[in-house]
Amino acid sequence: MNPSKIGSLSLVVLLLATGPAASDEPPEHYQERASAVAMEAMGDTRQLENALAIYNEGLERHPDDPELRSSRANLLASMGRYGQAKRDLDALHENGLHKEGMLLRCMLLERMEGTTDNAMACYAEVEAAYVMTDETGSQPSANHILAARLAGSPEAEALLQEWQVDEEGGQDPIVGEMLKMEREELIRKFLP
Repeated sequence: MNPSKIGSLSLVVLLLATGPAASDEPPEHYQERASAVAMEAMGDTRQLENALAIYNEGLERHPDDPELRSSRANLLASMGRYGQAKRDLDALHENGLHKEGMLLRCMLLERMEGTTDNAMACYAEVEAAYVMTDETGSQPSANHILAARLAGSPEAEALLQEWQVDEEGGQDPIVGEMLKMEREELIRKFLP
């Protein structure tokens, strides 16, 4: 074999052995990196911006990945960038957003526009999603109760009482207190 061909073949083998190029990284790569940076940030704005840059990069390469978009929306909301977070959640909502994301989307809507008919309808949609997926005989989740309370549902108080009787629910006084907060205080607790 020709020495130049051997050299070229060795270079190709070496390049293949080093792994995929940065642009070929799967969405999980960006998710893990951004999550680690955000967790270490401890409120440091510069670090949060770094985590956001990683999510942005991941979404440039994987624009249809719902986990990256959802995580970026949560980060944006925690940074007070409510409009940007809501845009991400609106995009996800069109393709079947999970219930927790739906609830955050409604809270962002209320935080930005107030307690409008649109926000109330949004919460009612979330509550209906919980009712459709809750298993018979299981205790309601804190998010289900929260959605019912914020929707102004007549079921909210019964759900809260059922949750408080449950061993696990009754043992978490912080969640119990949050579920009893006034509407505006509650929204500002999640979205200052």
